[in-house]
Amino acid sequence: MINNLSIQHIRVVKFLFAILKKIPLRMKLMVFMLFLSVGLLRATSTYGQITSLTLEARNETVQQVLDKIEAQSEFSFFYNNKQVNVDRLVSINTKNQNVFSILNKLFDGTDVTYKVLDKSIILSIKEDKGNTSLQEDKKVSGIVLDEKGEPVIGANVMVKGTTNGTVTDMDGKFVLSVPQKASLVISYIGYMDRTVLVGDSSEISVRLSENTQALEEVVVVGYGTQKKVNLTGSVSSVKFDEELANRPITDASQALSGKVSGVWISQNSGKPGDDGAQLRVRGWGTLNNTDPLVIIDGVEGEFSQVNPNDIESISVLKDAASAAIYGSKAANGVILVTTKTGNNNEKTSVELNSYIGTQWLGDHYDLVANSAEHMTMANQAMTNNGSSKLFPETLIANFANGMDSYKYPNTDWYDASFENALITGHNLSIRSGTEKLSAFTSLSYLKQDGIMIGSDAARYGIRSNLDYKVNSWLKIGGRFSYTKRKAKEPFNLEAVHRQISGATPFIAPYTADGRFGSVQALDEDGLMLYSLYNPLIHLANGASTTDSDYLSLDAHATISFMKDLNLQIVWASNGSWKETDRYNETIYGYTDTGIEMQTKAYNKDGIVMSRKQISTMRNNFQATLNYSKRFVDKHYVAAVLGTQLENYSIKNVFARRTDPPKEGLTQVDSGTGGVQGEGNFEGLKMVSYFGRLNYSFADKYLFEMNLRADASSRFKRGNRWGVFPGFSAGWRLSEEAFIKNLNLFSNLKLRASWGQLGNQTIEGYWPYLTVIDQSYDLSYNYGGSLAPGAAVTALVDENITWETTSSLDIGVDLGFLNSRLNIEADYFNKKTTDIIVQLPIPNVLGDKTAPFENVGEMKNNGFELVVNYDNLETSRDRLGFNVGFNFTYIDNKVTKFQDGDSPDQLYLVREGYPYKALYGYKAIGIYQSDEEAAQHMQNNGFKPQMGNLKYEDVNNDGKLDYQDKQVLGNTIPKITYGISAGLRYKGFDLNVLFQGLGKANVFIQDDITRMSYEWMAIPTFWRDAWTPENSDSKIPMLRFDSSWDNYQSSFWTHRIDFLKLKNIQLGYAFPESITSKLKIQRLYVYANAQNLFTIMLRKGYEGYDPERNTFDTGAYSYPTPRIFTFGINLNF
Repeated sequence: MINNLSIQHIRVVKFLFAILKKIPLRMKLMVFMLFLSVGLLRATSTYGQITSLTLEARNETVQQVLDKIEAQSEFSFFYNNKQVNVDRLVSINTKNQNVFSILNKLFDGTDVTYKVLDKSIILSIKEDKGNTSLQEDKKVSGIVLDEKGEPVIGANVMVKGTTNGTVTDMDGKFVLSVPQKASLVISYIGYMDRTVLVGDSSEISVRLSENTQALEEVVVVGYGTQKKVNLTGSVSSVKFDEELANRPITDASQALSGKVSGVWISQNSGKPGDDGAQLRVRGWGTLNNTDPLVIIDGVEGEFSQVNPNDIESISVLKDAASAAIYGSKAANGVILVTTKTGNNNEKTSVELNSYIGTQWLGDHYDLVANSAEHMTMANQAMTNNGSSKLFPETLIANFANGMDSYKYPNTDWYDASFENALITGHNLSIRSGTEKLSAFTSLSYLKQDGIMIGSDAARYGIRSNLDYKVNSWLKIGGRFSYTKRKAKEPFNLEAVHRQISGATPFIAPYTADGRFGSVQALDEDGLMLYSLYNPLIHLANGASTTDSDYLSLDAHATISFMKDLNLQIVWASNGSWKETDRYNETIYGYTDTGIEMQTKAYNKDGIVMSRKQISTMRNNFQATLNYSKRFVDKHYVAAVLGTQLENYSIKNVFARRTDPPKEGLTQVDSGTGGVQGEGNFEGLKMVSYFGRLNYSFADKYLFEMNLRADASSRFKRGNRWGVFPGFSAGWRLSEEAFIKNLNLFSNLKLRASWGQLGNQTIEGYWPYLTVIDQSYDLSYNYGGSLAPGAAVTALVDENITWETTSSLDIGVDLGFLNSRLNIEADYFNKKTTDIIVQLPIPNVLGDKTAPFENVGEMKNNGFELVVNYDNLETSRDRLGFNVGFNFTYIDNKVTKFQDGDSPDQLYLVREGYPYKALYGYKAIGIYQSDEEAAQHMQNNGFKPQMGNLKYEDVNNDGKLDYQDKQVLGNTIPKITYGISAGLRYKGFDLNVLFQGLGKANVFIQDDITRMSYEWMAIPTFWRDAWTPENSDSKIPMLRFDSSWDNYQSSFWTHRIDFLKLKNIQLGYAFPESITSKLKIQRLYVYANAQNLFTIMLRKGYEGYDPERNTFDTGAYSYPTPRIFTFGINLNF
């Protein structure tokens, strides 16, 4: 039998379902929680009365008391924290009282009142009718609706510029007292904020629009733009927001680090003005140059040629379909850089961004810096080698007890050779626009001192972007950019690194009288017991100065024939001029006793002066016919048809002389001997035709086709033309009714693409021609002596042609919570054929370079995942945050190369293995006795001893040879990822960026890490070397120059997986109440730290920053610094 209460329940439930059908999904949860117990209204009037609570609070906040009430009951509190002060401290002590009594005590003497609806308690402020300050206020009522006319529950309604506000009720209605001529700001999560002028109205109806910014986002693609939701290829984009603009980025490529899936940016150097950044898009796709094509405002260029503060956005075209329109240069991906421009009818605005900071040495080799310990370890190595000790015990004791740092130094050469260095940057930009003219102009300056003594760089830049609307059918414009760089470093920076490899702690950096120091380990006769290695001498040795100029000009016009058809014409020219002057000088080091000595191998070619000049010029003309039209509101067609002509040339000149008549003469023409001279001119011409066709039906079914035909002068007639197609399709399921009805996805799209791309970027510009080259130093017998000359230096294969990369991509894009949460996932399969390779040739052919041939193949399979959640609020008073994660997995393999019969080498190139995989012997332990070694290597010519590394005898033949070598690990990272997060509240913001890689290996044996008599720096890991008493050690016995232990092996191979805090920034934007008084639009200050710390997956890595080139040991790279800066942004 159903009682009256049950009937009421049924009616209430039916009523609720009817209401819920009309309410958007994002509001249903709130409505459900507020009305869940409406069916129990008969019990509502008694729950608050019969529920007894016991509370004790001393100097606690109102919020804490409310939390205690919720914990002891089923009540929930709702309030506007801008009206109700929940941070007020109170003390309250009650026993067995109902909630009404507690709330009366809690808010006694305040303007807070409350209403009870079932088990929900709504807190609000009382209306103070007696307040004379509000005599001019009036009461305004209103309703807030969404685009469909449904009420928006819980929307914030605030009087602009105040904390006076309220929230809408269950019907979307509100009542608020406001001053005369006030404006109301209405906001709600997932909707665009609305500002409404009250005026004389007493009733207001406001309709909020969904925040579709993510859906309307426009992305730059090849020769145009597209809505992100309509992309069918794999394209990633980065906007240059405040977080990027304020980082001390010396090269624009660093902005992509950790930000884009499928893109790996490795900062391989910390050299001022040249960070050695290595960019890879979806791995290594060729045995040749794997740099992606960089397009700046539609014209090919380089990242180093653009000021990072001038960039508006960067797009990365990763798959063949999106990049096919760039044809023969796009096999390694395409990066599109768009610089800032002005806007029509834009008020003139001025922005100044300045920062200053310091740099210091980050990760580096950990070397023994105590002289007595170092000498003891060296003596032990000599003894283990069967030789006499090098350093007498009395000398070791003197160093152990000596207090004179000049006579008995304990030098840490990293402290001596590196210093804290200044970095400062300033950027001034002006934007303006009239009805017809828009302009952007910027001036920039960057000064970066080097952390290595004697190195620094400066960059000056200017840019001007202009666009002018002549009339309704013609627009013209131009781009101008000029950058000048000046850099200085020691004469031979590599020699400095070699000196560090041999510098020992018993060498003094300086003498007591300020001269350069020398070896203080002297025998009884005062003679040095070791060669002199002093990096400071080489840091002061002469100079290598480089002046670089880069100029870019373009002029463009757009002719509109009709609304849907226009012609764009671009002429662009950019050139670079680089000049490097080098000279050295004679510098000595001195012992404490006055012995004069030069460092080992110092200036082995004598006093040398040289000059090198390189200039490039690229002229480019392109024209595109663009058409777009929507038919019957369902069919959309867009097409691009274009042509491009390119002419590129490079000139280089080098001159060198030696032996000037006296020291101090540094010009080349002051030399009297050692004459060398060379110079060459090379060039490239290309002709291209391209097109793109886009079609969409009902904005749900998407199709794109790209086609490009290129002809290159790099290949002979008959092989010059290459045709590169690309096809892609997409299905926006989120626009289908059966998906829309789920109210789950704000975006759901499936996409797939296939295409072919080309590559012709190899050394040389006429590889099919026999060329006489003037880079053959001292090759000509003239007058009985050798002189510079010209010669045929390379063999050729006339039939070489394009490398071709075929790429398949399948992806899905998902958006949730009104596109606040976005997920992108891609699977890709990329295969490159006809790779141009130079194979070894027999020695009988003479001193010639091998010809280029199309003989290699390589594949890259992988997976990408991007997850971003963006809840950043436009209001400074609201807490906002965003979190991003990107992950890429790539499996690289060489599938064809010399029929599998390639030479054994450390960085292996062989069929069936990853490109440049490490190859050598596998160390499986250490011989514990001579007998064990003799038994294991019974047939080996050389018999290892106890304490030597034990290698795996793969074929069990009792000897170690090439048949025992195996792949030790891949050098190309299989995993790369980035994690970013941002937080914003009350004008403060915090941004962090982590970058990492996984499943990669490096070879770490170099002049520093191995025990070498000639290079006697000793890393601290050798402290744990094997001895009979330390038999569990995995490090071999101390021996100098052990050829057995120095074999290329897994002992010298290290996993380099790491997670790095790439950047962290804390900033504060001053409120409008302050900036308005200062007559400025915006004032923002920040502190920024870069490369702050690195976490290694496996301990034991020895070297500089693990973010490095994995194809060498890294011992001779300029160390990457840690950087801390403080900056300010001003907008006028």
